[in-house]
Amino acid sequence: MRAPDGICYTSLISAFVRNDWFEEAVRWLRSMLTMNGAMPDGCTFGSMMTALGNLKRASQGRQAHAQVVTRGLCGNVIVESSTLDMYAKCGMMVEAREVFDRMKARNEVSWCALLGGYCQNGEYEKVLALFREMDQDVWYSFGTVLRACAGLSSVKPGKEIHCRFLRMGDGRDVIIESALVDLYAKCGAVNYAYSVFEASTVRNTITWNAMIGGFAQNGHAERAINLFNRMIREGVRPNYISFIGVLFACSHTGMVEQGRDYFNSMSKDYGIAPGIEHYNCMVDLLSRVELLEEAEDLINKSPFVDDSSLWGAILGASATHSNLDVAERVAKKMLELEPKYHLSYILLENVYRKVGRWEDALEIRRVMESRKVKKSPGMSWVDVNRSKLHVCNVNEAASELVASEEMDIGLDGPYNFHGSA
Repeated sequence: MRAPDGICYTSLISAFVRNDWFEEAVRWLRSMLTMNGAMPDGCTFGSMMTALGNLKRASQGRQAHAQVVTRGLCGNVIVESSTLDMYAKCGMMVEAREVFDRMKARNEVSWCALLGGYCQNGEYEKVLALFREMDQDVWYSFGTVLRACAGLSSVKPGKEIHCRFLRMGDGRDVIIESALVDLYAKCGAVNYAYSVFEASTVRNTITWNAMIGGFAQNGHAERAINLFNRMIREGVRPNYISFIGVLFACSHTGMVEQGRDYFNSMSKDYGIAPGIEHYNCMVDLLSRVELLEEAEDLINKSPFVDDSSLWGAILGASATHSNLDVAERVAKKMLELEPKYHLSYILLENVYRKVGRWEDALEIRRVMESRKVKKSPGMSWVDVNRSKLHVCNVNEAASELVASEEMDIGLDGPYNFHGSA
């Protein structure tokens, strides 16, 4: 075309965005702005904000927002919702909230974008607070709110969402059902999680992973391993997360041979390069059965030899099992990598005391004090009177995180499901 107009450019940019070609979308917007007679409209900027949000280009997003304002496109719900979403994806939640608060008209996209932004940035309390402000149930918001409940380990508001989901009809949604499995598993309600899992007519990898991980983290290692094997039998290809779940299960049951087989199978059968989480599980597994030198060798041969979390996994076990040579090497490595990590000093001091090296033990204590290394305070979550969730540590008074009767159910009696999961 010799002289494409704004509609042509907008159609092309929108097509690039729908197909996740975000760089191309940005390039063609630049081309559009340099053309005389091709004027971007609300649809153009709506697509542009989506592209910039997915690319996490906050600076360019601000510039595009300024263009929206100067071109008089404020008040367009599509543009404002896309702008809000762009800021949220860039982690700029203050700006996202400002856009939301200024909107004269809000649609489901606006609400869900802000909910998703808060959840993505770990501001789970704000997710629940914003959800309470919504005047209607929005199907697409349920998955986000359930993830926030899982992040807070708060099962009661999650059960309320589950009830709303059931009351909205017989429709099934794999995203919501996967989030329910994850929520119940993280809250320790494994039987609820498994009932939702079995009732699901469609299961994706996320659903399988949530249930495998739920079993593993709640002490049902054998069920986690059996479910992983069932997943493979049913033709579902395991991914990076799947292997974290099954290796975690192996580590907590001391199944060394099976753990080795799964670990080797990742790259050999599925082309998945083991990550730091997989190495952590294997080091933990080997340490639990006193194969400390093999665990140390595995770390040294891994791409993560300078990652303190791996050495930390073997640190406690090396002292517990009285392997003093390994304990000393590991503790010194941890002091090199994490000079502020208190446990390295304490365990190395204890190792020296066990073998009668009192001067070395005193020197470690002096170094710890000179570096002002202190033990981090412990922290607990307490559900008080079934209506308030608090977080406490040894140095501070309890601070209220969530306190709302609106989000609680069954305050005067046991919780009852309005349906079955």
